[in-house]
Amino acid sequence: YGTTLAAADDALGLWALTCTEPRTGGPDDDELDIPAELRAAAGTTDDLDLDAPILARWAWLDREIAKLARKQPDRSLTVAIDRVLLHRVYGFTVFLAVMAVMFMSLFAWSEPAIDGVDRLFKFFGGEIRGALGEGVFTDFLVDGVIGGVGAVMVFLPQILLLFLFLGFLEDCGYLARVAYLMDRIMRTMNLHGRAFVPMLSGFACAVPAIMATRTMERRRDRILTMMVVPLMTCSARLPVYTLVIGTLISGSALVGGLLMVGMYMFSVLTALAAAWVMSKTVKQLKAKRLPFLIELPPYRWPRWVDVLRMMWSKSSMFLREAGTVILACSIALWALLAFPRELPAGSPDFDAQIAAAPDAKTRAAIENDKKAMLLENSYGGRLGHGIEPVLAPLGFDWKIGVGIVGAFAAREVFISTLGIVYSVGGDADEGSEPLREALRNEKRADGTPAYTPLVGMSLMIFFALACQCMSTLAVVRRESRSWLWPLFLFGYMTVLAWVASFVVYQGGRLLGFS
Repeated sequence: YGTTLAAADDALGLWALTCTEPRTGGPDDDELDIPAELRAAAGTTDDLDLDAPILARWAWLDREIAKLARKQPDRSLTVAIDRVLLHRVYGFTVFLAVMAVMFMSLFAWSEPAIDGVDRLFKFFGGEIRGALGEGVFTDFLVDGVIGGVGAVMVFLPQILLLFLFLGFLEDCGYLARVAYLMDRIMRTMNLHGRAFVPMLSGFACAVPAIMATRTMERRRDRILTMMVVPLMTCSARLPVYTLVIGTLISGSALVGGLLMVGMYMFSVLTALAAAWVMSKTVKQLKAKRLPFLIELPPYRWPRWVDVLRMMWSKSSMFLREAGTVILACSIALWALLAFPRELPAGSPDFDAQIAAAPDAKTRAAIENDKKAMLLENSYGGRLGHGIEPVLAPLGFDWKIGVGIVGAFAAREVFISTLGIVYSVGGDADEGSEPLREALRNEKRADGTPAYTPLVGMSLMIFFALACQCMSTLAVVRRESRSWLWPLFLFGYMTVLAWVASFVVYQGGRLLGFS
């Protein structure tokens, strides 16, 4: 026990050598402590102590192993730290503090880099558009290719930082303690103790969170965790929640904050419940609960070379494999919303109106109207109209349907798509007052408001549960090495979102809410 692993290997080799002849690598007789009189008597008498060479070989082995022995390291400091970090109360307190610092840093440090990447690709797009002029090929390069590459690269800062933190915590020995600590809770939902870190990472982004499931050894545990991580409220959902709460539900900061906290709690409880149900019903995810055995290594300062190598290895793998799928989906989604590039019959002559516009503000408004009509007539717009009967029981119209189709690129794209639909511009965000006014003033055919607080709650529930993220599906495909699991993920989350929104909207109507 006192030897290092390498020393133990050497000792095993020495054991084998004692059983071999000298010519095959064992100790020569000269190395063995055999009395000289016994050596001289060898071969001359039958009265020879035949045990002497054997005992001498054992003595030689003892001397060689003694050279390899290492003093057992003092584990008193590790034991003292573990009394705190593995404590039922203090351990959870320290863990929550570490996770809070980790994710606050993840948001704070990655946000400038994400904004920089976004601005860089917008700058490239603007330069290319200015050099080539307007046209289909220009739109393909700018909105399809460059936009698709940007959709991949925008995840890189968060992924790099996440694996930097995880590598540091794992190499210093703390991550093993976290798995042991959380296993007491996670096992009640048939999840592995290590699943807690990926699920917590899902509050930032599901893509690096799913990649963090690699810390689990058993495939069943990894897949089950992948299936519930996208239910956690990621940062991309927040703009949608902010828009809906501020526009349709309440302008009060207190009410808005409580609703936001409620959505976070709803996502956690739903994820845990989904894990328990799938572990009982899905054949591939059923498994006998194994005893949780984990080595708790002594604490040490991480080797930064290893941490950085792991960080770059996993991040570059995301760019190579998941990134190609995201790029392809981005181009396909751009084509869906960009073609056909023609206005429906009977449309106004927008070009003539733009040419006759008296000022830039009027010209921009007419251009937004044209973009809105082109979007409605696109394949994506037609799809929005096509799925309207399916969405109507949830309180949604075709415009929300187009926004949902556009949000498949990324959830926050829902807002910019609505900005185009309502002719307020594609650069609209969750704080855009023109978009908020357009939503408040939208009417149904009978003159009643189209978007009410109840519709807002139904929409938030739908976005909380639906898998509106092609990047998530791409990385699940990469990590699971199968198309089965991303298709299953998309299917069960879509059905769950529809049913939950239906219950909220129709149940609210029965109770007299609007």
